[in-house]
Amino acid sequence: MAASAPVTGVDVRGTLAQPGVVWVEDGSRLPPPSEVQMANADKAFVPGVVVVQAGGSVRFPNNDPFFHSIYSESDVDPFDIGFYDNGPGKSVPFEKPGVVYVRCHIHGSMHGTIIVVDGPWTQTTQPNETYVIPNVTRGRHQLHIWTADGGEKVSEIKL
Repeated sequence: MAASAPVTGVDVRGTLAQPGVVWVEDGSRLPPPSEVQMANADKAFVPGVVVVQAGGSVRFPNNDPFFHSIYSESDVDPFDIGFYDNGPGKSVPFEKPGVVYVRCHIHGSMHGTIIVVDGPWTQTTQPNETYVIPNVTRGRHQLHIWTADGGEKVSEIKL
């Protein structure tokens, strides 16, 4: 009986003109990472974009000396955590993969984005940066690309 060679993955490469997030969906669930934070500071979300593994959570600490009321009406994981004062804030779990747009009831100019991914292959990019997602298993997958101006685009890839 001959020994078989180990199956190696394929690198997925591309370039985005704008900052964004790229991920390959495979339906797997990694153990959720430690809690990700999206703070409220100076009437803005900091950072403005966060990535969280499906099943993980995002905490919204309030660093401002006044109330915020954070919510999302996105189809994926909508929520409304109500009014809260400064301090450690509240935590929200995110179970479904997708893009969640976040707002504040009180401060209409506040916009944030949470990218919920369901697999081990994710990368954030800067403008005109080439992304490389290494060692993606062979097969059919969904490639997701999100940018602030373009939103989410999904295409099927076969490796």
